[in-house]
Amino acid sequence: MTRTPGWDAAAISRIATEHYGGLLEMFEHFEWPERGAAMMPAQGRRVCEQFGSIEQFVRFHDNSDAQR
Repeated sequence: MTRTPGWDAAAISRIATEHYGGLLEMFEHFEWPERGAAMMPAQGRRVCEQFGSIEQFVRFHDNSDAQR
């Protein structure tokens, strides 16, 4: 499947907002240490470490009632 540039960051942002209340809240939920400007460049790496891939992160949240 072909993805447009930035699809991953857009998906993470959407899910962070819908399921956790925002990016900071998602980082706090998973106890990831980055804060402020360091969160944006770390988000993809942290999601992949936690879920295996961005696709799995999206699938998990879109196919469940995963909430905080």
